[in-house]
Amino acid sequence: MAQLIEPRKEVRHSDERGMVLVVVLLLTAVLVLLGSTAVIMSTTDMKISANYKAGTQAFYEAEAGVEQVIYYLRNNPVVYPTAGSPTTVTVTCPAGFSFNPAVTLHYVAPYRYRFQMTGIGTNNTSKTIEARIRKIPPSTTSADGAVAMYGGGPAVDFKKGGGGGYAVDGHDYPVPADPNCNGSACDTTADSSLPAKPGLYTVMTPTVTGNVSAHLGGSPTQTLGPSRETEYNNFVNNVLTNNLYQTTLGTRDIPAITVIPNGATLNGTGNGAGIIIVDNGGELNIVGNFEFEGLVILRGTGRVFGAGTGNIFGSMITIGHESKLIDLTGSINLFYSSSALSNLQNINSITTLQRTAWRDVF
Repeated sequence: MAQLIEPRKEVRHSDERGMVLVVVLLLTAVLVLLGSTAVIMSTTDMKISANYKAGTQAFYEAEAGVEQVIYYLRNNPVVYPTAGSPTTVTVTCPAGFSFNPAVTLHYVAPYRYRFQMTGIGTNNTSKTIEARIRKIPPSTTSADGAVAMYGGGPAVDFKKGGGGGYAVDGHDYPVPADPNCNGSACDTTADSSLPAKPGLYTVMTPTVTGNVSAHLGGSPTQTLGPSRETEYNNFVNNVLTNNLYQTTLGTRDIPAITVIPNGATLNGTGNGAGIIIVDNGGELNIVGNFEFEGLVILRGTGRVFGAGTGNIFGSMITIGHESKLIDLTGSINLFYSSSALSNLQNINSITTLQRTAWRDVF
């Protein structure tokens, strides 16, 4: 009799449902972790993006501030700093911009300066830039001698004994300590440690009269050289065409260009600094005590005359002269002075200002 075999029954373990729960919980934890990480990364990215945007905005605000300072320096009289003596410059912050309007201008080297500008972005984010600038004065602020006569037929009438006329000295004289000095208080002594210029520089042999040996000094006392008449004529024409001058004398702190036009006379007394252009037909009448620091340019029939006393520190230039240009019965000294000429870099109207470098300040 055949034996009946029953089919095998599947055995279910009672702990399988617990394993499924564990797996589900692990998957849930992983998903929660991934979601949290995504949220954190997204939030962090948003914060980084916001901070980058705010930093970039602050940087551009600082850039705008730098340009505003440079614009101000180009268009306003400024007393530029010297070593150890910084200058504070305050500009206007235009509507819609946010930067520190006050900066400190520091001396770096001759004609070179630096300052820091801070821009403000959203959430008070700040960015600071240090900018470096330089001033490029025109070549016409240099001098070939205490007196340089670039026209034809140069003639000089020096002092006779202790009487009237003028003395010319190419040794380097410092300007007086007091820019508002008077009379003999304006006298200085040449600095022997500095190189001297010729007392009289001409393009052809000059006619000289008076006590030349006693009243002409320099190294050498006289010299011949090429003419710079075209250069100075172009300079004067540029000043006149673009109205880069004023009718009063500048000061040592704020030197300026003064033009004496045809038919006008400037009564030179007191103190001044900068450049005086005595144009064709103009006259500088030196009366009383006169102390000037800088460059005097005589063009055409422009002339200097008078019976005053005093000193002109810097250089006197003549171009295209057609008649007697200097006629002094008083006692005037024409002293070469590199310090007086170097101050001409502070005449903003004729000086080029450039930004040479910048960097982030961390």
